Amino acid sequence: MFDIFKTILDVSKSLLGLKDQLRTADKERRGDMSQLFMNISDCLTAVSTEIRDGGVPHGRCGELQLYAQELPDKLRKELGDEKAMDLGAMLFHAYNVESVAMNLHQLEHAGEKEPYLAQIEEASGKFRALANLVKAG
Repeated sequence: MFDIFKTILDVSKSLLGLKDQLRTADKERRGDMSQLFMNISDCLTAVSTEIRDGGVPHGRCGELQLYAQELPDKLRKELGDEKAMDLGAMLFHAYNVESVAMNLHQLEHAGEKEPYLAQIEEASGKFRALANLVKAG
């Protein structure tokens, strides 16, 4: 269950490793990709903040699913169908952040939650950096 955050982090790392390919897109496509990456980052930041505040990030699963469904179309031209679909599928299957939040709240000590929160926060930062790098071209 807790590997959902690691999967999201893996997607962000993979995309960051492919930034040079993404930056070959025309300005409009780079802008679209950048906006999507920023939206994903904002969603992940909201998830982390809500969990830290003791809540459950209701509605974020659906939001993340929609971004995951949009991801392949935004990346297909630069990465090819297979790679774009794989990354979209990885993100789509890691959508269940609400369930992870509920499970994290069951951990007895706040320190036990930290490694998982660190993963989602790192992923958020990587998506934000990717958004800025791709937009700049």
